[in-house]
Amino acid sequence: MKSVRALRADLTDDSLRFAILLGLATIPFTLALSWEPVSGDGVVIGGSVSGEPLLLAGLIVGYYYSNRPTESRRAGLWTGLVGSIATVLVFVAPAPSTIASASPEMVVVAVVLTIVSVAFGAGLSVLTTMVSAMIVDRVTTRLRNRDGSERGDTDHQKTTPSKWWRAVPAYALLVPVVLLLLWVQPDSGVGFIAAWLGLLGLVVLSIVTPVGLFIDATVPRTDWLPRVTVYLGVPIVLYALVYLVATVYGRGYPSGDGMYGFVIALWMASVVYTTNKYRHTGTIQLRGG
Repeated sequence: MKSVRALRADLTDDSLRFAILLGLATIPFTLALSWEPVSGDGVVIGGSVSGEPLLLAGLIVGYYYSNRPTESRRAGLWTGLVGSIATVLVFVAPAPSTIASASPEMVVVAVVLTIVSVAFGAGLSVLTTMVSAMIVDRVTTRLRNRDGSERGDTDHQKTTPSKWWRAVPAYALLVPVVLLLLWVQPDSGVGFIAAWLGLLGLVVLSIVTPVGLFIDATVPRTDWLPRVTVYLGVPIVLYALVYLVATVYGRGYPSGDGMYGFVIALWMASVVYTTNKYRHTGTIQLRGG
């Protein structure tokens, strides 16, 4: 954790000016999205904080600092620290009205809970921006290195196998089996257990497969340069479209409908990616390096 002296020095660091200003810019948006209507003529900032502005700020910071000497983690820390001012205001704003109408015992409880909530909310704000900035930094760096290999700027001539890659062909094989089991709806106990385990594995692989696909697709290579944005963008876009259509038609659970679209699109992307990898490299390496 940074010392007070180090934090004070960072305040005058020109390289962190963008991160600090971006954190300040998130404050009015966080406050506006956190306002909750109450009965009567007014509104009050309630105890739920909207994290979208800080999340977006973390993504921007990660991209902005990915090609600069300043670490994205350090920049994300400052964006979160400054942006957490809104979190403090969200939790502190209702305190005066609560104290005015509460008993002394409840006042003590309210003060303690407010302090705990502020500390937890501020810490979560900083963590959100730091993690999102570091992820985007890592993604941008890998894409930049991959593009460098396409221009011949690197010496990587062979594809470096990755353990994460195994999830891609596994997903391509598992999805039809699980969907078939769910369609048949077996009555026996063994069939039900198989369908349940397959569905559990599908949920896990739906998280791991995009990561593995991205890692393998961005390995610097000269034999084949897959389009990462297509393989990973299509499932996300299809999820959004199905979610939107389900919402328009008043479906009860649009997120579930969207996940069906995501699974199908990711399965197609996995099949196409595995096929293209074999066609361009002549082999399917399942052993990680």
